[in-house]
Amino acid sequence: MKQWKTWLVLPPVILGIILFNVLVKSKKPPGQVEAKERIRAVRVIKAPVINVLPRAIAYGYVTPSQTWEAVAEVSGRIVEIHNALKKGNFVKKGQLLLKIDPVTYGLAKDRGKANVQNIDAQLKELEQRKNNTERLLVIEKKSLKLSAQELERKRDLFNKGYISKSDLEKEEKSYLAQQSSVNNLQNTLDLVPAQRKSLVAQKRSGISSLTDYQLNLGKTEIRAPFDCRISAVHVEKDQYAGPGTVLVVAEGIDSVEIAVKITPRSFSKLLPRVNNIIDLQSMDMNAIRKAIGISAIVRLPFFKKNVFWQGTFSRTSESIDISTGALTVYVTVDDPYKNFIPGIKPPLVKNMYCEVELSGRPVPEKIVIPHHALHDKHVYLVNKNNRLEIRPITILWQQGEVVVVKNGLQNGEQVIVTDLSPAISGMLLKPVDDMALLAQLKQVASGEIKIK
Repeated sequence: MKQWKTWLVLPPVILGIILFNVLVKSKKPPGQVEAKERIRAVRVIKAPVINVLPRAIAYGYVTPSQTWEAVAEVSGRIVEIHNALKKGNFVKKGQLLLKIDPVTYGLAKDRGKANVQNIDAQLKELEQRKNNTERLLVIEKKSLKLSAQELERKRDLFNKGYISKSDLEKEEKSYLAQQSSVNNLQNTLDLVPAQRKSLVAQKRSGISSLTDYQLNLGKTEIRAPFDCRISAVHVEKDQYAGPGTVLVVAEGIDSVEIAVKITPRSFSKLLPRVNNIIDLQSMDMNAIRKAIGISAIVRLPFFKKNVFWQGTFSRTSESIDISTGALTVYVTVDDPYKNFIPGIKPPLVKNMYCEVELSGRPVPEKIVIPHHALHDKHVYLVNKNNRLEIRPITILWQQGEVVVVKNGLQNGEQVIVTDLSPAISGMLLKPVDDMALLAQLKQVASGEIKIK
């Protein structure tokens, strides 16, 4: 029975072995798949050559170009104050702001005028006395001459014995008296120049004092020296003001200044590229500004982009800030209150925080690339075989997102602007032109739109 079961199991096993051998012998080897190189699509721009406008962005606060402090030069009680003399109000040039009691200085002026008139009267009197004395002197000299002739005649008569000695002495005494009268008159005339000189000196002193009195009287009126805006008032009506007291503080409205900090490197790229030497000591500031050729645009951060003021490069500070290493540049804006539009364009007022864009003269024919296309002073290029080339370049300068290339890149070469990772030299690429980025790059570099 067991032998019979064994024969039943054996045929299927043999059949399976035979089938397995047939399948193994008939099995084909696995096919080989040919490997293909991977192609990476990348965005590129063709390196443009354009005229680059060097620019720099800096920030600072508005300060008035002119500040005026009305300081009392004379003392007295404030008797008049203009209704507009309040902080924030505008006043015109020459407008009377306040007045110090002028009575004391008016009386002093009248006294000084009377003293000068008195001296004038004394000078006229002296001139009249001089004329009278000169006429008397002429008469007395004639009398002296006659007296001398009479004395000579009586001496002759005395020598001949016709008159007594007493008669001769009497004539001599009369002659001496006449001579004394002539001498007195002459002395009087000799003193006239000294007396006139003294009176003239007194008159000059009196006129000087009168001028002081007139000036002091004028100083009792405080008037605006230019169109301005009141920033502080330190006095009230009927209050006493002593000399040296600051009464009013006002700020000019014709122009404002904005002092901004900029690195010497950023400032140097704004300067013109010239080979000749500029002697600053022999030039005035207008000539220096013209030679440098820096312009400025003032904006308000976080405000509408189309709101701006045209500024003027005014000057630089005389030294570098020792704590920051920055150079201070002063920009002037004329008519800061002009074209004021409520809710749209505010005026430039004191302490307003501003953004200043400084621009130099355009630098012709420079290659520019976006900053994100720069990789540690190297750029990724798509060569003629559409393969990656990693090339070092030399940078002339950078402003915002724009990099100006000095050496290492040619016009029209395909610069990769995609963040390529990993970047393997020689890898196969498929370039796609990014025309929008190229247009934006040209606009920013040429100054058509604001730098970031």
